[in-house]
Formats: sequence, structure tokens, C-alpha cells
Amino acid sequence: MKNKVSSPFRLCLASVAIATAGVFLAPTAAHAQLVVWSTTNYVDDPVGPYGAIVDFQGGENVTLNIVSPGESGGNSQAMELSFTPSQADINFQTTGVPYPASGNTNTFLADYTLSFDMQVTGNDVSPASGLQISIFENQSGASGYAVFGNNLLLPNTATNVFSAGVGYQHYSIPLGNFKNSNISMASATSFSIGFGYVSYPTDITAPTETIDVDNVEITMKTNAPPPPAPVVGITPATPGLRIFAANDAAVYNQEGFSTVDLYQSWVGATPASPVSYSITIGDFNTVNNYTLYTQFVQNGAAGNPYAVYFGLDALVWSITANSAGFTTEISWKTNAPSAGEGNVELNMTTTTTNGVGTWTLTFTDANDGTVTAPDGTTGTFSIQDPGASTDFANPVDIDFGTAPNANAGYGEFIDITRIAITNVVDGNEFDDFTQDAGLNTTLWNTGFSLDSNPASVIEVPSGQTNFWITWTGIDDGYGLETKASLTGGTNQWFSPDYYGNGNFTNSVPRLNGGVTNWTLIPGGALPSVDGIPGDPVGSTAFFRLANPPPAQ
Repeated sequence: MKNKVSSPFRLCLASVAIATAGVFLAPTAAHAQLVVWSTTNYVDDPVGPYGAIVDFQGGENVTLNIVSPGESGGNSQAMELSFTPSQADINFQTTGVPYPASGNTNTFLADYTLSFDMQVTGNDVSPASGLQISIFENQSGASGYAVFGNNLLLPNTATNVFSAGVGYQHYSIPLGNFKNSNISMASATSFSIGFGYVSYPTDITAPTETIDVDNVEITMKTNAPPPPAPVVGITPATPGLRIFAANDAAVYNQEGFSTVDLYQSWVGATPASPVSYSITIGDFNTVNNYTLYTQFVQNGAAGNPYAVYFGLDALVWSITANSAGFTTEISWKTNAPSAGEGNVELNMTTTTTNGVGTWTLTFTDANDGTVTAPDGTTGTFSIQDPGASTDFANPVDIDFGTAPNANAGYGEFIDITRIAITNVVDGNEFDDFTQDAGLNTTLWNTGFSLDSNPASVIEVPSGQTNFWITWTGIDDGYGLETKASLTGGTNQWFSPDYYGNGNFTNSVPRLNGGVTNWTLIPGGALPSVDGIPGDPVGSTAFFRLANPPPAQ
């Protein structure tokens, strides 16, 4: 099949219509399986310490070893991970050495399967309880491998449970079930496998947890048909600032932006001259537990996604969706590096059902303040810290971030239309995002996002017609293309960047939450009537995904 495209859909300035058409695939035979990667029962690895370990929390006495015999007995060996859950929180990652891959020519992740035998001693483990299983390609580092990089991560669900005390069990998991699919299967010359544990708090009560793994291999379907073409959609894009929950490695990972100015503290506020922080939300119609965080970090590095966790002093104002409406909370910590904010001073429920409107946090002194919801609900709080005037004195930056907090939250988003900060020491700050032509980088730093290439914080510009183009499904080898008319004229199928002269970086698609690709098509990237960049835009525009993608 030389050219495979999804059905084009037409964009009209007055209305939108999506056409449908069939995609024909050749008949398929039974799927043969080829082993493209294996640890060969670890028989070529010396017994003893193995791989790499990074224990972020510390204290778990994590060990990774090759032991003998393995599950197959005889001269086979196994990889053994052991740790002692000596504290409430666990956060470590390990990875094995790379083993060569061969014959992995298929470009589609869904056509590969990871299989292994595992025995667990201690408590049951699962991704839902904190177990991490990752696949790494072409790893490099001081010892030829590394804990992090392009990888696939078994998602945080309760469907994969590894039972303790039942001996070795065989598991087979399609790699299409994994997340963070930045990995390129067909170009990998080697793979590594890593096991880790991230749990806040841990549910492991055993004095020692041991996981033995053997017979690890990846197989590939040798005659699998190409997957169906991606499903494409379009929605109007309203001017404002959108934050996507793009990262899907863990439900607590945040995306967002920070203040550039580092003098955002409320210390010095008085009843006569209060300090306030207002956020106006244009769209918060999302899933339960999805949260917007406003985080005040003393001596925090603006643009650091881990600033709150690693900072000594921080205060967090959270706004969370739930089935009854929304809750908002004020919590804080002082002198607590490598920890979350554990002191809760306000937990308020509002009758706001969609979160839309202006939320305001106001301080009348270093300790006391109020939160006001869009529906007028008000809650008061008092930070029980006698040293608040010192612990939260400048320099303080603000990190605005969103996190899924549940699997259903991956790929969700919040639209912010305005932020107003009043009476901080550097004066007032105000940004109406609905009136901006682009993100004001003198005010905001998007480096706070855990993933920022392409950006997970996107400004929809004012003063022009903008559209979100979305698609789901496997899009390997596809590219978005557009034209003003399907019949007549001299125009051809070109990429939106062709019409935008490469000036619209937000037109690069972003896979959000491992779920849906989003790309913003601003007015300057819409197709012209005659196919010449800069000439008048037509009254209609057609978009489709094509394989191969457009040449320009």
C-alpha cells in the first residue's frame, strides 16, 4: 500500500462537516511470532550485583542481583530485585544491562509482546500499588545503560497484579498496553528492562519484598497487517492558555508554568492592603480528582517541575474536580525537603459544577487568608506556623500546574483566561490570555512542565480563527496535510507549516497522556485559495492524515 490516508474532513468558517470513507486492508494470515530480544535467561551475566539503581527517597536498601539457579533450573539464572519498605514513601528505579535486538523491523508498537516469568515473595505487587516495569531502547551512560530515557512504562492500572507466594508465573503483555511510547522499536539495536517502585504511601507491609524475573523476551508479529488509520476530529479553539496533562508516566506528574518574577510572596499583607491571587478558568469540565495546583515555593527555581517536592518551604492551593462539584484546599510545609506539603488548613467544597469563573486566594497577613470560589463560596484559613513571615518571605515564585491524579485524567486539560496578582512587593501582575497574540515570556516560564517539547502549555492566540485538530490511534508514518478545495484550483495537499512558513511551533502535534494527539492550527496556518502561502484564505479547508506525510 503506497499511500494510505485517513478520510479528509472539511472545515467551514460557518460550520464543520466530517466526511467518512472506508480504508481497505489486505486479508491476513495467522500471526507468526519472532523472538527479537532476549536476556537469554541471564546465563551470560555474572552472579552478583547487576544493572543500575537510583533510590530517590532513600532508605529502602534496594539491591539488584543475578542469582542462580533461575526459574528453568540447571545453569539458568534470574534477576532478583529486593528491598525493605522501611518508610511510608517509596521511590526507586532500576534497570538491567542492554541486550542486543535483532529482526525488530516492525514499526508498530502494538505488534510486539513482552513476556517473562516472575515470582514475588512478600506482598502482592501491581502497577496500581506502585510497581514500575519499563522497557528502554539504546540506553547509554557510564556503564552502557541508564535508568531514564526514551522508554515504555506499564500503565498504572489494577489489571496487572503479580501475586506473592505462588512461585514463578508466566506473564505476556502487549507493548501496545504500555505508555510513554517515544520509543522507536524498529530502530533499536538493544533493549533493557527495568523494575522500580513508586508509592505514596506504600502498601507493602512485608519486612522484605523480593521479585525474581526470568525468561524475559520480546516477540514480534512477522506478518501483522497495518493498523487502521487514525480517527481525526476538529473543534474550534477559543483564545486563552491551555494546560494539557501530557505526561502519562505517573498520575501525580504535573505540567504547567511558573512566574518569571521571584517576588510573589504575600508576606507584608495587611487587612487594609491585602495580597490576592486570582485565576479565571474558561474550561475545567474534566474528570474526578483532576486538579489545578497553585504552588508558592520559597527559593524555588522557576521552571523546575520538582521545586515543590525538593523545596524546604512551600504552600499549595489546589482546585479539584469531583462528582459533587469542586473542592479547594490550602496546605503547606516548612523545613521539609524531599516531601509533600502535609499540613492542611482549609478543605472547602463549593457548589460550582464546572469550575468556570474566577477563583481568588487572598491574604490579610502572613498567616491568615480566604479562598473565594466562582459561586461565591468562601472559606477562611490560618497557617499554623509562627515563623510564616520568615518561612514564606521572598524570594518566592508561583508554579501553576495540572495533574491527572487518576488514570482517566491522562490527556485532560484546563483553559485559563486570566491571572491577576495584586499588592506583591514588585507591584501588580495581570495577564488576559484571551487578548494575547502569544505567551508573554516576560511573565511566564513554561519550563515547569515535566514535558515541554513540544509544549504542553499552549497559548491560543487572539485576533484570528483557530482550530484544534485531534486524532487517536497509531499514527506512525502519518503527517497532517491541508488544502482549501478538493476539486478545481491549482492547490495541492501541503502541511499547515507550509502555509505558516514554519512560524507556528504549536502546529507540531503533541500526544497528550498517551491518549490523543492535539495540534493547534492558527489562522496563519490555514490553506490559501490558490495554495500560495500568504495569499487569501478560502472559505473552506480540508484536513487529513497521510502516509507518507506531505513533502512540504
